[in-house]
Amino acid sequence: MITANVLQRTFFIRFGKSTGTAFTIDNNSKQYLATARHVVNGIRSHDVIHVFHDRQWKELAVQVVGIGEGESDITVLTTSLQLSPTYPLEPTTDGLAYGQQVYFLGFPFGWDGGAEDISNGYPLPFVKSGVFSAMVSGDPTTIYLDAHGNKGFSGGPVVFVSDGRSTSPSHKFKVAGIVVNYPTPRIEPVVTPDGNQVFDQNNNPIGLLENPGFVVAVAIRHAIDLINQNPIGFPLPVGQDGS
Repeated sequence: MITANVLQRTFFIRFGKSTGTAFTIDNNSKQYLATARHVVNGIRSHDVIHVFHDRQWKELAVQVVGIGEGESDITVLTTSLQLSPTYPLEPTTDGLAYGQQVYFLGFPFGWDGGAEDISNGYPLPFVKSGVFSAMVSGDPTTIYLDAHGNKGFSGGPVVFVSDGRSTSPSHKFKVAGIVVNYPTPRIEPVVTPDGNQVFDQNNNPIGLLENPGFVVAVAIRHAIDLINQNPIGFPLPVGQDGS
């Protein structure tokens, strides 16, 4: 069961014609909004994003905290208000075990899960699950999930519990990464029983699209690195810190 410390931190956002997912991180008594870089491509400080709230798009002024470089497809923003409650959600991959179940949240195809009455007017995201398949160190550190991704999950959180049980108390949920993409479907050739390639009437090879069955995320430490380099997040009320 995905609990409020994850659900109420996840938001449906739009920048220009691009829509996707974002989520809040609390660090040193300040709140930030993390997403995939390509969801807010070209964003600059003092730009406006739109957040879906009360069944309509509402403007939200933001400043850019940091933008990942190269293959680090992430962006961290700070907002002009506190977007979410500060329920604990530790940003870390510590305790993530090979083969354990993980979850990722977002708004595929522009859909949302409704239930605004239990989430301060914000729609709940869709939840999908997969298996932690690999984590490849590098710049950035990349997390691979054995899961079926969909357009719209980009920018959403990848969450897990250290003991691998989703029924653990909410404070045990951790956020390990930010969904950035899923590999482009591969074209598998159609062949005859004797192994010969099949062609259409125009002599073009016939192929079928095969979903590769992976979701790719960037490790959350890269978002924290950007925050530490430019800690300008929205100040949380005294006594509140969900980090």
